[in-house]
Amino acid sequence: MKTKLILSMLAGVILMTGLNSCNMGSNKTSSGSYKTSSMGSTAELLVVLQNEQQWDNPIGTTIKKYFAADQFGMPQAEPIFKLLHLKQDLFNNSFQKERNIFIVNIDPKVKKPVIQVRRDVWAAPQLVFTLTAPNIESFVQEFTKRHEYFIDKYFESERSRILDVYKTTLNNKVIQKVSSQFDFTMDVPAGYYVAKTGPGFMWIRHEASMYSQGILVISLPYTDTTQFSRDQILDRIQKFERRYVPGPTKGSYMSLDREFVIPRMQLVHDFPAPYTEEIRGLWRVENDFMGGPFVSYTFLNKNNNQIVTLFGYVYEPNKNKRDLLLQVESVLYSTDFGNRTKK
Repeated sequence: MKTKLILSMLAGVILMTGLNSCNMGSNKTSSGSYKTSSMGSTAELLVVLQNEQQWDNPIGTTIKKYFAADQFGMPQAEPIFKLLHLKQDLFNNSFQKERNIFIVNIDPKVKKPVIQVRRDVWAAPQLVFTLTAPNIESFVQEFTKRHEYFIDKYFESERSRILDVYKTTLNNKVIQKVSSQFDFTMDVPAGYYVAKTGPGFMWIRHEASMYSQGILVISLPYTDTTQFSRDQILDRIQKFERRYVPGPTKGSYMSLDREFVIPRMQLVHDFPAPYTEEIRGLWRVENDFMGGPFVSYTFLNKNNNQIVTLFGYVYEPNKNKRDLLLQVESVLYSTDFGNRTKK
């Protein structure tokens, strides 16, 4: 048992190092060629400007308004992206290795704004957006209109990178248990284990020395579309949490905060299931003081006509949790309905 615990902790350390390192070496690009590995911490974004004044005028103000806005559902204020910025003439080989890059280009010769999307330009994996506009006003208008698209694509790239790291050390036993019970798979990395199962339920945990990450899988027969309503989803989550996820003290159990931070639901279009409702918010422990952020995805599993909710959470007191939650979110996004056994 002691050996298992040590191996689990070592796997967690290796994964965290891979997720947060500069990844020196080379990576294969989408075209099959090899390029220098990109660098940068999770959700870090480099903004390249033509001059320093752009960072303080409406261009920079607008970029910061959306890219550095507080991410919803965090107990402490945390920005969507950690922003770095520099001038074009300083954008040399070192900075060109950044994983996420946004380039500002004001060119009076163009008649209307143009968005250019490039991948693996100077390093891999890498996503580079360039927004060219004839003037400041048109840049601000176009960026404001497209900011959700930019954010979605950068996070899509981040999840893909995280999963690439996880795929080197998958926990096949957990993956097979998920497949056997729910008729789909997730790329669950080493360090996670199945803590508890029940009819239509599984609790998968990752316990590190300073933090916890977990996934609840809830699956019930699909009856009608009302099961996709926000309140019904939250009621189901709380029902299973109370039944299967005890807290650290007698009479305590996992629940949701539905008053202090009202959970926010939105339809997402990039999840592996065709129709998926995402909910973000805060979880807490009844009769205790634990809590943290969560993200859930509810969809119809057509393999068995079950409505499924995947609930991912993080616990790390008095620390920022955005990156840890993004790691769990990436595992949820690895849901696969076709390849139901990982070997």
